[in-house]
Amino acid sequence: MLSNNQCGSVAGCGTVDAIHAVRLLLEKQREKQKPVYFAFRDLENAFDCVPWEVIWYALRRHSIPEELIEWARILYSCPTSRVRTPAGTSMDFPISVGVHQGSALSPLLLVIAMDAITRDLQRAAPWTLLYADDVMLACEDKAVLERQAQAWCDRLALFGLKLNVKKTEYLTTDVNEHGSIKINGTELSRVTSFKYLVSTVTSDGSLKLEVNARVSAAWSKWRSLTGAL
Repeated sequence: MLSNNQCGSVAGCGTVDAIHAVRLLLEKQREKQKPVYFAFRDLENAFDCVPWEVIWYALRRHSIPEELIEWARILYSCPTSRVRTPAGTSMDFPISVGVHQGSALSPLLLVIAMDAITRDLQRAAPWTLLYADDVMLACEDKAVLERQAQAWCDRLALFGLKLNVKKTEYLTTDVNEHGSIKINGTELSRVTSFKYLVSTVTSDGSLKLEVNARVSAAWSKWRSLTGAL
């Protein structure tokens, strides 16, 4: 059974639930006049890089019957791919990592793998939220958040997954706090707003940027349909 932190490929749960959880956390912390620190983490090509052995390990950790695991393994037996370029198409070459593109099973396999290898690192929602390979970590203490972020990076690397540090960003509601946190010695980019899934989250909890973005998108779509300038 997947943890309650995962909102991707889970029946009755989706992006709206994850976004609402983040906004509710911001609101509650503001009411209590307590700061909150966020790390929005981005994995590098997780769908293309997750090792198959990690998938089989994760399925067993979730008590999936061995017969079903064997059926999944059959789907991944001896796959090949080719690259098409303007100069022509390459020869077939073997594939040994990643889930199949376009397969309805692929998102679920990745979600199960993510849950199995990070379950003990996950805090209760909404302090840890996952949507497939999107990870949000939150904490009331900056130093603790930094340790958690490093622990996640180390764990993912142990299982063949890589954190894209350049695209991982740090946000805090503490206006008196300066600087950022570090992962592997690299300081994360500090932002005042972040596009979390399909919604803009801001350090002050305001919805102004989100409303403006939606209005702008609606006008842009209307103009493209009507031809108006």
